[in-house]
Amino acid sequence: MKEQERRYSALIADQFPELHIRTVESLGEGYRNFAVLVNGEWVFRFPKSQQGADELNKEMHLLPLLSERVKAGIPKFVYRGTQEDGRPFAGYRKVEGEILGEDGIASVSGYARERLAIQLGDFMSDLNAFPVETAIQAGVPVLQLANEIQLLKDAAERQVFPHLEPSSRDYLHRRFQAYLENTAYTRYIPALIHADLSPDHFLTDSHRSVLTGIIDFGDAAISDPDYDYLYLLEDCGEPFTRQVLAHRGEADLDARLQKISLLVTFDQVRYLLEGLESGDPDWIQEGLELVEQDMQINR
Repeated sequence: MKEQERRYSALIADQFPELHIRTVESLGEGYRNFAVLVNGEWVFRFPKSQQGADELNKEMHLLPLLSERVKAGIPKFVYRGTQEDGRPFAGYRKVEGEILGEDGIASVSGYARERLAIQLGDFMSDLNAFPVETAIQAGVPVLQLANEIQLLKDAAERQVFPHLEPSSRDYLHRRFQAYLENTAYTRYIPALIHADLSPDHFLTDSHRSVLTGIIDFGDAAISDPDYDYLYLLEDCGEPFTRQVLAHRGEADLDARLQKISLLVTFDQVRYLLEGLESGDPDWIQEGLELVEQDMQINR
């Protein structure tokens, strides 16, 4: 067992001795959390920053209210502890299913793909129907998307554009303007969204034909419901995204997909910006390649 896992195991054992720890394995480390699996059954998340702690607290308040309103399984926190630095940590019984993953949709076809699209669409509808005021009281922030994109544009012009060729700068400038100047894009009815609805957070059965759960609600916000299609388009492709949109009865799918493609572009810019701020050369190179690929796709 690695030192980090030993430390977390000791925290769990000290605060929850009734758990009788037999095995601990790492589930990986993200930007804001480290996660371990205890006894093959319990997932414990340990925030590494104040932002991670705030997001975990938000989940612990929101998800109990949400659990009766969505059909897919979501984390149900049972254990709530405190780390040495005062930040919280929490454990929940592992949600049934296997992670679909960014490339997983490619292996799903026909009826199974249609079924997943329906189930995912229903989950998104259930989420959007959750009372906004209740979510705000649970600590979910209101995200004014147009304001966030304007701030991203300003930061990109200062920090990203100097690293780009003129053609790439022109492309991104046009993409930002296409969103910010279109009132149809910036006008929406605010709703609860997951805000990180990636197939890395979809759990499915062994045949990948049933959506068994959704995890990682740390980015949940009150904002534009269309934002939750961003990673569907980016990771699952246009045909699957179109299936989900159609199941939900959305109008003018081509125009909707064009809007979502702009959100994908902005996500690539944000990724590159974070890479530049980190100073990691591999991250920066990947970000530059993603922006270039995005430009090729949307030419």
